[in-house]
Amino acid sequence: MNESDKGWQSLLPDGLERWLKGKKDDNQAAGPGTEWRPSADAPTPGVSSPDPSLHYQPPGVEWSPAAVEKCPACGAEFADAYTPGTSQFCDKCGAARLAPVQTDGALRSLDPDAVMAPPRPCVQCGGAVDSDAYCTVCGFKAASERDHYREEPAPWVAGVCDRGLKHTRNEDAIALAAGQAPGERAVLVVCDGVSSSIDSDVASLAAAEAARDLLWADRPQGLGVEESHVPAMELALSAAAAAANEAVVRTTDPASENAASATFVVVAVSKGRLFYANLGDSRAYWLPDAGDPVLLTRDDSMAEARVEMGVPRQEAENGPSAHAITKWLGRDAPDIVPRSGNLEVGDGWVLVCSDGLWNYASSPAEIRTVLAAALNASPTNLVDLCEHMVAWANEQGGKDNISASLARLGALPASVAATAEAHKDPASIATPVGPTEDEPQQPATPAVTAPENESRGQDTPTEA
Repeated sequence: MNESDKGWQSLLPDGLERWLKGKKDDNQAAGPGTEWRPSADAPTPGVSSPDPSLHYQPPGVEWSPAAVEKCPACGAEFADAYTPGTSQFCDKCGAARLAPVQTDGALRSLDPDAVMAPPRPCVQCGGAVDSDAYCTVCGFKAASERDHYREEPAPWVAGVCDRGLKHTRNEDAIALAAGQAPGERAVLVVCDGVSSSIDSDVASLAAAEAARDLLWADRPQGLGVEESHVPAMELALSAAAAAANEAVVRTTDPASENAASATFVVVAVSKGRLFYANLGDSRAYWLPDAGDPVLLTRDDSMAEARVEMGVPRQEAENGPSAHAITKWLGRDAPDIVPRSGNLEVGDGWVLVCSDGLWNYASSPAEIRTVLAAALNASPTNLVDLCEHMVAWANEQGGKDNISASLARLGALPASVAATAEAHKDPASIATPVGPTEDEPQQPATPAVTAPENESRGQDTPTEA
């Protein structure tokens, strides 16, 4: 939908538009919880779960009372109380049930992406920040952690999600999970909310987390042989896309005339093989240490349709309506069956990203050049490596939200390996700090001119 087609709605912030339409402002309930952005010297807020494979920094706090404990994969309510010391599974989908945790003397069901974060004072004067995100003393508006957040479930898997420079909110979302053994098992999901739809920032986060949770809880093995493992994983990817779509629909106001929409891309690392699927134009790349880099996914977009007709990729991606997507998640999605595939790999890098990154480096060779420049900065962990790639995209203009998630297969870079052992003790890790405006700029890599976001048709979601 064109922004110009929204009429008077385009002049209003979402909150006021919801109020005028009679929609309850359910920011705390539907959004990613208590949102805040820590100051540069803020301590790590804590470990998100007793399970180290789920250790990362999500945007906020999400708690579900034990009385309404739900399956993390499909959302079905558990009828009986959890029995400590037992393995329990969802009756509806078979996903593993997470044990409740003790917090402040009360048992609560901890979402696998939750972290108990203390209230943050105003960064300007130290005053208390009210629920409307404004300081009660000086009136300064606190930045939301949703604008820029990072995840690092294991030393070999990490991601960064950033608002960019031009958009007023971050409608991208990442959700990651990984085992601690390098290369053993990981799930990387990126969703990019469609900017012209309402509440797409909430929907994209819900979608990414739903897909991640389902794939992490499920361990499809087929019949125990490789021939059956591959189709079992492909079915799991389709189920993850369906779960993501259900999450988008669930967070969409039934009365909305412009339903929330999002793209979807996922890579599951399993037994030296990559399983991937996508809807829309968020992408996954394989960047091997030796050999040619590969674009794993194929966009569902007008640009890709023109490429398939023989138009050169650079021309197609910079042409009219290049960013109009033909598949998406959402209530009005015509088809939620993703394109999928798999690839047996050796040592190298998996990159899962939104178009806020690949807009400036579309081809596999160009994106590998961006990764090489980030590695030359000698980051101490993969989060900082992702930060360098995001900072590079912002240096090119930051016209869109930016998501970059990496998984390293093989030996970690020397600068990262030195801190990998310390990661096993989360309490010993300081909050990674990414590049700031005061730091020296890294050598710029060759940039590809990013296509402008074109106007889209009334019935076609617009990629953010």
